[in-house]
Amino acid sequence: MNLSLLVTIGIIHIIALASPGPDIALMLRFSARRRAALSAALGIATGILVHSVLSLTGISLLIQAHPFLFTLLRLVGAIYLGWLGLGALRAAFGPATELKAAGNGAPDNGFWTGLHTNLLNPKALVFFVGLLAAMVGPEVNWLTRTALVVELFVLSLAWFMLLAWGLSSSRAQLRLQAWSRPVNGLCGLLFCSVAGSILWLLVSSAPV
Repeated sequence: MNLSLLVTIGIIHIIALASPGPDIALMLRFSARRRAALSAALGIATGILVHSVLSLTGISLLIQAHPFLFTLLRLVGAIYLGWLGLGALRAAFGPATELKAAGNGAPDNGFWTGLHTNLLNPKALVFFVGLLAAMVGPEVNWLTRTALVVELFVLSLAWFMLLAWGLSSSRAQLRLQAWSRPVNGLCGLLFCSVAGSILWLLVSSAPV
């Protein structure tokens, strides 16, 4: 087993997890109810697990190399992220001042929303293909590949579970409730900006 490879990819993944993006914005949206936030964390980690398996088996690379499939994935992802963004913006500018958990904070809805948000984000697919294709060569055995999948899933699950637990604490909720409109607004802008950037890439790369 290549331990140095595991450590290197683990560090890169931790840095990526802590970077602001749709996953963290989603955790903020679900933080009003702890069970919903924990469920969303599991959904996001499961999405990362799927991305890892697809990337290490070469399936994601095939999708990225196929223009129609990759374009379809980006289009669906942009629409879904844009829909989440509009929901957050409605919460920010609507009459309610309380920070709302999407889907009324239902735990099952949290899992599926977290899963879809991660899976349908084409930037996540490109990240995992770029990271794993660049660092995991054909000489890496299946024991190390399996360990990488487990490592990425465990790190993701631990990070988002801790984030869910911390954001749903009473102290954090007092601050988030006080800043409910800005929090929802920032989440909405983040979702919409990612969706907009995906659509812009689709339009700019389309044949004239």
